[in-house]
Amino acid sequence: MNKLFKEIPLSIQEYLERMDDYDDPCFMLIHTEQNIAPFINTINSVIDVEKTYSKVSIQASDNVSFYSLDCTHEVIERIVKKIHETLVGSNINFYQSAFRHNCLGEPEETFLWCCQLLGEARDEFADSGGYKVNDFQDREKWPGIQKYMKQKT
Repeated sequence: MNKLFKEIPLSIQEYLERMDDYDDPCFMLIHTEQNIAPFINTINSVIDVEKTYSKVSIQASDNVSFYSLDCTHEVIERIVKKIHETLVGSNINFYQSAFRHNCLGEPEETFLWCCQLLGEARDEFADSGGYKVNDFQDREKWPGIQKYMKQKT
């Protein structure tokens, strides 16, 4: 499937299956080469300051945390930037991806695209950590989904 997961983790798969047809949250993945658990409270604090409409948090593995955030594109941009700024001083590289789910599509597909975007962030920011966002609500910066639709995830 990708470098991080052989298949969608069961806890995430169960969440994706429970989503309603009208849900359009932003999926966010955070990855580090070390155990992410010590940083979860800090990450949650950053997210909670932004007062998203809803938040689902699932630790996908020792190194990866998954979030589903119902919020505007301005809020998701602030969240990923603040998480990066908060964790950059920890001497550990953190990589983030945020990908907005379109309610006309399949949540599993959007999750896989979010994984692919995380891989792009890891490749682009290999030495320093960083983040990438794909959110169709931000018409000025939206890169589209063509490259995700062309590749098998």
